[in-house]
Amino acid sequence: MHFKRYTLASIVLIAAVGGYVYYMITKDTYTVELLGVNVTLPIAAWVVAPMVLLYLASLFHMLYYGFKGYLQKRRVERDLSKLSDALYWDILKAPKQHAYDDREIRKIGVVLDQGCEDFSGVDKSKCDERVKEALEMIEAIERGEFVDMKKVTLDKSNPYVVRNWLNLLDSEPGRAEEILRKAEMYDDSVVRTAMKKFAENASQQQIEKYKERMDIEIFMHMLDSLKRTDEEQPRLNLDFIESLLESMEPSEKDYLQIAQRLSKLYTPDEVLRFFERAVARDEKAFKAYIFVLIEFEMLDKANELLQDTARGEYLDFKAFLDLRKAGKHYPMDLLLPRC
Repeated sequence: MHFKRYTLASIVLIAAVGGYVYYMITKDTYTVELLGVNVTLPIAAWVVAPMVLLYLASLFHMLYYGFKGYLQKRRVERDLSKLSDALYWDILKAPKQHAYDDREIRKIGVVLDQGCEDFSGVDKSKCDERVKEALEMIEAIERGEFVDMKKVTLDKSNPYVVRNWLNLLDSEPGRAEEILRKAEMYDDSVVRTAMKKFAENASQQQIEKYKERMDIEIFMHMLDSLKRTDEEQPRLNLDFIESLLESMEPSEKDYLQIAQRLSKLYTPDEVLRFFERAVARDEKAFKAYIFVLIEFEMLDKANELLQDTARGEYLDFKAFLDLRKAGKHYPMDLLLPRC
């Protein structure tokens, strides 16, 4: 309501009615006893008195409901701000709980507080600026870009935080050691990926600093990254590889996969010595040792070892050895899926 206009119009109307009665009808007075007191006023004043009371009553009514509406508006504005905040954190997959005052807004807010999934179809031009910023950040991360998220406080395990750091490692693998130095600040999946990236090109001395983060999966990835040329050996020697392996618990299948990789990188003598020591240390390396013996055509030695095993054991290797002895040179890799 426009209180000034209403007040002005009321004053004009009251004055007009009072003036008309006083000047056009009668200037007489009238006395009324109120609480033992005689009150004498012009008749015109008594005529407009109810109008004044009505104005005051209506003014109080408007002030009361205007103030009530103001409180309601403020409550809605606060809840809308909370909704915007809920959407912001929801987009970042870090939903937070909010207390909503308005009953209708609460119906929407409790859903947002639990988290939604897909915002790809949202028209950003119609969004709150903060929400728009969050959507653009997420879209960039999903495109594979690295985004500076320092101004957003999210848990290190948040899926977007994890994806963002993985994007960095994909685009700048040379920064993997930065993550390894402060591993406690990153999610385990980020640290593992950083270790893989780091192991692809790191020297023995560099890997030694972080060898406690080495497991069999990262170890295999490291072996896959090794290369041999006619001019030079792989950057990691077998003694160092053996020292890393001793801190793990490889399975029989793991040893076979290691044998497959090492036999393509190092000389037969080096690989054979490696697995001789491995068998002495861990009987699960026996199959891998037989594998390299057959691979390097040391068939008599392989046959001698297999003869000492039980009749029903290592049948696939025994059959493969017989084929080799018969001049059938099938690739040794055929044995791997059977192990």
